[in-house]
Amino acid sequence: MKASLKYLLLLAALTTPRLGLAAEPATCSQANEECIEIGQWQVSLAVGGGVLTNPLQGGENIPLIVVPYVSYYNEQFFLENTTFGYTFQEAEHFDISAILELNGEQKHFNRLHAANIIGVDGALSDGGNSEVPTSPDSDGSEDLFPDTDKPAEPKRLPTLDDIAKRDWAIDAGVLAHWYIGKQHKITAQWLHDVSGVYKGQHIKASYKYQHAVFDWPAKLQLSAGFDWQSAELNDYYYGLNSKDNVEQAYFYQGKQGVSPFLGTVFNYRINKRWQFKFSAKRTFLSSAITDSPLVNDKHQDYVFIGGLYEF
Repeated sequence: MKASLKYLLLLAALTTPRLGLAAEPATCSQANEECIEIGQWQVSLAVGGGVLTNPLQGGENIPLIVVPYVSYYNEQFFLENTTFGYTFQEAEHFDISAILELNGEQKHFNRLHAANIIGVDGALSDGGNSEVPTSPDSDGSEDLFPDTDKPAEPKRLPTLDDIAKRDWAIDAGVLAHWYIGKQHKITAQWLHDVSGVYKGQHIKASYKYQHAVFDWPAKLQLSAGFDWQSAELNDYYYGLNSKDNVEQAYFYQGKQGVSPFLGTVFNYRINKRWQFKFSAKRTFLSSAITDSPLVNDKHQDYVFIGGLYEF
């Protein structure tokens, strides 16, 4: 753990630009309209309807009815939902921080609801039985030539009920923002498993464009980016091996991969406390993930529409 921390601090020092750094929350400048006043807790509650789809075999989609958001910033330390951070220095157009947060992959493996829909078995088994002669007037050829043409019984794909537990993991790394004027922001982060669960790393980079909508008290945000996940991460969460209760034919070793994503957010301020909020995001899962027999979909979707109340 100490070695990982030393490596993290060294990486942060090496990646610090010469022109100076800035903390997004601590600096309220004209170039940065997303700042949050230091020393103030920010609590909001999104209430409405939405869903986060689960791409795994037998995975339950996550309904979104009430979604809380919590953040707090002081001069250097900050908390944003499940992320803790420390900002090194400040500048107008750039900031860099060391962060510690929960890895998000484990959310797909929630086993509170049993997975009991197996589409392949239901779709194929009926067709197989219809080809077997059952008439009592048969000439007995089925005994001389036993159902060699009968298709083999389809194998049941592994589901969340079959596999071994995937544990929570804690990541640490570096987060950086670069602001280009008032409308453009580039975000990049590198995170490494410091809990020793999957022993890998991942990188996320995104671009966000923000624009006012007519003369309304509203903003539209468009974003695009990608997640790169190491082979160790994909193998731990999506790989299948002897520790899982699956047939050997389904064993799978994860590889590194890149998952691009597109997103949009629309906010319309109704009054001091309430905003109307719509957000949507689609992540196109890498083939390193979708090649796993445990994965059913090639993408994951997030959609939410409702009201956002700021306390």
